[in-house]
Amino acid sequence: MKKIILVLSVSFLLSGCAAIATVKKYWPRDHDPVMLNALVTVEQDLDAVDCKKPNWDKVLYETRRLDRYAELRGDPQRDNLQGLYKHIEKLSTSTNPVFCDLGKKTGKQRIDAALSAWRGR
Repeated sequence: MKKIILVLSVSFLLSGCAAIATVKKYWPRDHDPVMLNALVTVEQDLDAVDCKKPNWDKVLYETRRLDRYAELRGDPQRDNLQGLYKHIEKLSTSTNPVFCDLGKKTGKQRIDAALSAWRGR
């Protein structure tokens, strides 16, 4: 047991600050009510899009805002939220109702992933 602890200690010392930065990246962050509010707004706006006559302006604005906020905050979900923004941006260029319905479901999955990651903070 002492050998295992010694090996772990030496490997941690040799890896230095790189290990700390990696751990900090995935360490849970404090609850941020602003981000949660923005995510709820995006979810409601996405649900409100009518695929027969899609208007993505409000959803696109809110997802860009949320993406930028997550990026500036350094939130672990920033990659997911950036993907959500790019997804909505791509959806906004199409008027196909089938593509719209599928895109809304995929967007909802990304929102749910962020919510489950933030739950319990």
